[in-house]
Amino acid sequence: MKIPPTIRRWLRRPAAYARAFAARFRGPSDSAASNRASYEALYEAHARSAGDDGVGSGEYDIVGEIELDVLRAEGLEATSTLLDFGCGNGRLAVHAVPYLANGTYLGIDIAPTFLAHAARRLEPLRATGSCSVRLIHQTDETFDVPDHSVDIACAYSVFTHMEHEDMYRYLVQFKRIIRPGGRLVISCLPMTLATARDVFLAEAAFDPANRWTRVRNVTTSVDLVNEIAALSGWTVLSWQSGDQPQARSRTGEMRALGQSVVVLTH
Repeated sequence: MKIPPTIRRWLRRPAAYARAFAARFRGPSDSAASNRASYEALYEAHARSAGDDGVGSGEYDIVGEIELDVLRAEGLEATSTLLDFGCGNGRLAVHAVPYLANGTYLGIDIAPTFLAHAARRLEPLRATGSCSVRLIHQTDETFDVPDHSVDIACAYSVFTHMEHEDMYRYLVQFKRIIRPGGRLVISCLPMTLATARDVFLAEAAFDPANRWTRVRNVTTSVDLVNEIAALSGWTVLSWQSGDQPQARSRTGEMRALGQSVVVLTH
């Protein structure tokens, strides 16, 4: 099966990832701070290698539009507070900030380079709009956000790069910051998708010593995500398969992200 371009980009393996990781990673450590620094270095190397990759291309902008369409369908309003976890260089932000005319946008990422790119892309929108914008550098699951202050949070193409234990840890923390009855929208690659099976086989080609010398891709299953959600105190409202239309655009067109979307509440 031909892998879609959006998936194919995740599978790129620039040597810069491995060089930066090897230069900063010093093997097993009892220091949690050291491990976080190593993980941050890996993602920062990814950000520097990718740069502002995709900015200005039709596909890049279309994915950001679809991400916003999914959120609008789940109740995002112009006055909402939206938390974009793993905001990258602002793919969703450039669409969400104008939409949130009287709301708040919180963009969080582990890579300072991506946050810098996002800030530059948002600068003209912040100058002319009324949305409150805050970009946050975060290296672990501790959110610098008040309790129950977020209406909707999203994590697009985030848990596709994390181990399942880390997904659980973040879902626990999301409960603190998202208001009761709010929404958490995540994307993932369940093995029911043909694309996910291709990604799995590509990852399996790496031996254990090299698997984490790059930003890796993690597949999952519907049952496993459902169980992790339940263990962390969330209720699954819906699954939207990545190979089916998921959200309606403002012009009425149904489009899909290529990853499956899970909507949670608590």
